[in-house]
Amino acid sequence: MTDRRHVDHVLRMMRDLYATDAPDREVDISRFPATIDRLLAEPSRGRVVLFEHDGRVVGYALVVPFWSNEFGGNVLLVDELLVEKEYRGRGVARAFFSFIAAATPFEAVALALEVSPENARARALYEAMGFRERHHRMMTRRLVRPVVK
Repeated sequence: MTDRRHVDHVLRMMRDLYATDAPDREVDISRFPATIDRLLAEPSRGRVVLFEHDGRVVGYALVVPFWSNEFGGNVLLVDELLVEKEYRGRGVARAFFSFIAAATPFEAVALALEVSPENARARALYEAMGFRERHHRMMTRRLVRPVVK
């Protein structure tokens, strides 16, 4: 995604992702436009990748690089991935991962992603493509920025 032409569609898909895959998470959807704005303005931080079929956007992924000492290079985190319901099972996600493997954006040496424990279909797809669970737990904590007066 290099311009704002599909912003409304992507924002809808982002809301759909969290409504179906993580309804119990406290996600502030009002922040989603800022993600798109930041990645469009600073593509070195990551990208919004659109999936198209016959000229129609049918999904998206957010990809964000980070350096890993363990892997000795950039790991490309697939932070979000959604294929619209009517296009699931048609190879859209597989095509995306094939593209990433061939193009190696951000000079990536590895891929990482999260998958909801309830999403058995996605997990099976990722495992079939060679992803393996790393028996580590990711822990997160929100940081509160001080109010500047």
